[in-house]
Amino acid sequence: MRKEKEENTIQLLKEDLKDLERFIDEFSIFLPLAVCTVTPSGIITYTNRSFLKLTQYKEIEIAGKEIDILFEDKEGLEKLKKETLEKKLIEGREMVLSSKDGKKIPVSAYTSLREGDKGVPVGYFLAFLDITEIKKLQEGLEDKVEERTKELQERVNELEKIHKFTVGRELKLIELKEEIKRLEDELKKDNKDIN
Repeated sequence: MRKEKEENTIQLLKEDLKDLERFIDEFSIFLPLAVCTVTPSGIITYTNRSFLKLTQYKEIEIAGKEIDILFEDKEGLEKLKKETLEKKLIEGREMVLSSKDGKKIPVSAYTSLREGDKGVPVGYFLAFLDITEIKKLQEGLEDKVEERTKELQERVNELEKIHKFTVGRELKLIELKEEIKRLEDELKKDNKDIN
């Protein structure tokens, strides 16, 4: 009786484990975020569909390869690994991935340290959010700001010219008024002398 109960419990646990594995697989397929797992030495052990789509690799081509084949900036990748070991979690680090066809893809990288039962690092989770469109919008906005700044500077220059011209005219008018006053005073003086 006890053995039968234990077998039933084991069977239920196996079914729960299968359900959990199926859930994780389905969730991974659904997830629009590019995700992979990497060993402590940097070997890719798992990729989801979004990761394969982003990098243009097939699973058979990328599994077992070093993660650094995806990055030109090896120092930046090493720094990310080191910081992940220290902090256990890195969020939103801007990096550039290289796809299989050599295309440069700006990404926001997220890493999380994977630890075994005794707290020993067993690898990393990496997730990449493609920020290509955000970068294009940012560059477009920067271009517009630069263009607008240039237009405003031109207007400021025009206003300064107008200001100088206006001030020059005002000074000339003051001089002319003073000259008129001086001439009027001379004329009055001459008229007094004549009388």
